[in-house]
Amino acid sequence: MITISNLTKYFDEICAVNQVSMEIPDGSMFGLLGTNGAGKTTLLRMLAGILEADSGEIRIDGEEDSFSPQCREKIFYLPDDPYYFPNASIQVMLDFYKKQYPELEMDAAVYMAQSLNLDQNRPIRTFSKGMKRQAFLILALCSQTKYLFCDEVFDGLDPIAAEIMKNLFRQEMKSRDFTILVASHKLRDLEDICGNIAILHKGGVVTAGDFKNRAEHVRKFQCVFPTEADLDSLRNHPAVLRFHEDARFITLITGGNPGEVRKALEEQNPIFLGEVPLSLEETFIAEMEGAGYDIRKVLQ
Repeated sequence: MITISNLTKYFDEICAVNQVSMEIPDGSMFGLLGTNGAGKTTLLRMLAGILEADSGEIRIDGEEDSFSPQCREKIFYLPDDPYYFPNASIQVMLDFYKKQYPELEMDAAVYMAQSLNLDQNRPIRTFSKGMKRQAFLILALCSQTKYLFCDEVFDGLDPIAAEIMKNLFRQEMKSRDFTILVASHKLRDLEDICGNIAILHKGGVVTAGDFKNRAEHVRKFQCVFPTEADLDSLRNHPAVLRFHEDARFITLITGGNPGEVRKALEEQNPIFLGEVPLSLEETFIAEMEGAGYDIRKVLQ
């Protein structure tokens, strides 16, 4: 497990990561969500032992020193723009990473490359963006590290390529003890694969947790009320997180006890009352607005 406590990093006068604390459970796929400049890359690089924090603590499986060889051999960091040698092929990079990760499975990497129609002897520089990302994901997965940190791994990919990579993640997590931390500025890249998601904004954690479970306690109602209905009582109800009025058509997103909310709605004698499915993004929006954040700046 990875434990982060009050982690802070400055670049001159700019606070890139500000008092971040969270836990990343073993065997999970954990998402870091935030706009460009939110601190995601800096946080990943500190976890990978590339940058040193100004203050705070990182514990990886109880080890305090993330720069130690014991920690480094457990981690593969996959940046947004991975480095490769000029004219290097997948095979050349496999040979290189084999020296850093002795457990790297060469045969599995070759098999995966062939399955994805990637020529292991062709220069990586001639690959498309999606092919490059797939090639380096193969290197990362076959290195057999316990932890994989990915920065914007789905950015710019077409839906088919993105789904291929997500399936590679799922298959690897089923086969061994494996924990993945994925940073992205798009919720849709994370919502179908990450059990836990943390939102970063201006270097700090706005909220974190299992939002799929939280969504079970959040409801979305659509209603039509007669003109004499007391809409203010609904608008100010403590369980109402969002209230949108379009003429007499009302949309509410609520927390708390759904039975009590429905009772409050029925007391206003609605002409129509229905509950509709709530997306994970709407759950995020409700949480962010409830905490006083401008969701347009956090989730754009």
